[in-house]
Amino acid sequence: MNREEVAQLLERHGVTPTQQRLDVGEVILSTPQHSSAEQVIAGIKARGYRVSKATVYNTLNLFCERGLLRTVNVDPSRQFYDPTTRPHHHFYN
Repeated sequence: MNREEVAQLLERHGVTPTQQRLDVGEVILSTPQHSSAEQVIAGIKARGYRVSKATVYNTLNLFCERGLLRTVNVDPSRQFYDPTTRPHHHFYN
């Protein structure tokens, strides 16, 4: 998913596509895999962008609220974010 497609998806879900939200969206929404906030931060940095940890967490929570992501709780101390929001099998619930 390219940046323009991410922007359109965000807008369809009522999310204003700011620079930081696009950065997070490019990383988390482009592949159907579970990612932690730390993995998202690493993905953003690997693309040469800068973002704060608080911004990533706030953006991931906003994406969950707007139906772009859902959370997968592995254990009480670890949470992953899943861009596949339709029902599907998880090893951890």
